[in-house]
Amino acid sequence: MARDERLHEIVRILSSYGLQFLYHNQVKPSRKDQDPENLRLAFEKLGPSFIKIGQILSTRIDILPQAFVEELAHLQDKAPEFPFAEVERIFMEETKLSLGEAFLSIDEKPLASASIAQVHRAVLRTGEEVVVKVQRPIIDDLLIRDLDILIRLSGKIPKELVEVVDPKEALEQVKANTLIELDFRNEAQLLQRFRDLNANIACIGVPKIYSGLTTRRVLVEEYIEGTKITNREQLDLLGYDLDDISRKLMLAYLKQVFHDGFFHGDPHPGNLIIKEGKIYFIDFGIMGDLSESTKQSLNDILQGLASKDLDRMVKVCLELGTPKGRVDKRNLYADVEMLFDMYLSNNMLNVNLGTFITDFIRMFKRHNIAIPSELTILAKSLSILEGVFLEISPELNLISIAKDYLKESFTLTTLMQKFSAEKLALRGYAFIKDSSEIPSSLLALLKQTASGRTMLRIDVDQLDDKWKDVKKMSNRVVISLIVAGLLLSSAIMSGTPGGQFLGQAGFVIAGLFSIWLLISIFRSGNL
Repeated sequence: MARDERLHEIVRILSSYGLQFLYHNQVKPSRKDQDPENLRLAFEKLGPSFIKIGQILSTRIDILPQAFVEELAHLQDKAPEFPFAEVERIFMEETKLSLGEAFLSIDEKPLASASIAQVHRAVLRTGEEVVVKVQRPIIDDLLIRDLDILIRLSGKIPKELVEVVDPKEALEQVKANTLIELDFRNEAQLLQRFRDLNANIACIGVPKIYSGLTTRRVLVEEYIEGTKITNREQLDLLGYDLDDISRKLMLAYLKQVFHDGFFHGDPHPGNLIIKEGKIYFIDFGIMGDLSESTKQSLNDILQGLASKDLDRMVKVCLELGTPKGRVDKRNLYADVEMLFDMYLSNNMLNVNLGTFITDFIRMFKRHNIAIPSELTILAKSLSILEGVFLEISPELNLISIAKDYLKESFTLTTLMQKFSAEKLALRGYAFIKDSSEIPSSLLALLKQTASGRTMLRIDVDQLDDKWKDVKKMSNRVVISLIVAGLLLSSAIMSGTPGGQFLGQAGFVIAGLFSIWLLISIFRSGNL
């Protein structure tokens, strides 16, 4: 179908479901309560490419209102089977091998047929059982065509429906991610990376990838035959402890997020298989990849939550997000305070982490702050995972498990691993920068003013003399911090191979700074 013809079909179907207001400035929605369901029905009517687009949009709570996100999550990624002859043709085109040359046997009946690909079970000539994922014919062209049309229509969305996120920019990002997902070699790389990161985790299993048979449109990986994680009866018969499974899964996922910064983005029950004492993750089409700064911000958020440090939380909000307009810090502070008061009730025993991050993201939107899209994947995946826990271990206290993990993760060994030369320099700079605002009374006053919680009034009488005193005090504090930093880094370097000389040099420099500081204090007469 030509692009213009498809455009008219999309407009016609959206209009038939009462959604013409999405692209027409002069038309207003008549029954808003039905819009989310109508959008899902329209996407189903528009076929496999729109089902896939809808599933992607259901992970982007920063783009769509909650009602639309929840409704699009109900889209079933099922599509009609395409002929086995097409599987043979595509496999030959991609690998230059016939199915008979690559496999001892392959089932003509697919295990699953989805919007992007069809999956068949097979046996390699070496005897290993595998699954063969073959991309649906011309789906790449159809998906990109439909995304381009949506991007074109997004420019006509009424401004009152657009909040912080520019829908055109967001759809361009969805298109870029879709292009990556359509190349199965990228999924293979993600799977291998996940496998490497979890190689030493005894309770976690990851399928083996067969890179020699994996191409842009074909992916071959180990077949995992086990028990679905929510099949309680079968797991009981096999002698598994469901609470133990949940605890290990929770700890493994926390490790993925807070240590690796690379986590499975779709941990629904169908993607979690129990086999031979391990929890196997399968299907790596959606993965979350956190930048180092975002990962650190998430750790800061949890630390702020645990210590009830609202000033720290507001600071993290501003560092994590990107302002897209005026940010009222006073109202932001009030919202953060209200959010954390709500979640800190009951001693955090009933906190749903997925819901917490979702509410956090929506708070950002209200204050014209855009956040990294990876957080929307995290919020969705945590909500999915907590649904799994609710089904198999409803009485398990997940928050206590999370708190135990956080305590264990901040051991001396972990800290030593974190302090590479680059990170030590960056954190040292940030520490000194923050500390240069001392004395503490002035720092507290400035923080309150920055958050909009107080009015600052300055009497300029004798300000010059007072300011000189403050500068002297600040300079001495900074020098003291530099000395402390030198002593700390020197101690660390002295204990590493090849770092003894630098460590000794650091001690000498720290000593000279200390002598100079003492002399300046004695000369001033202010001890």
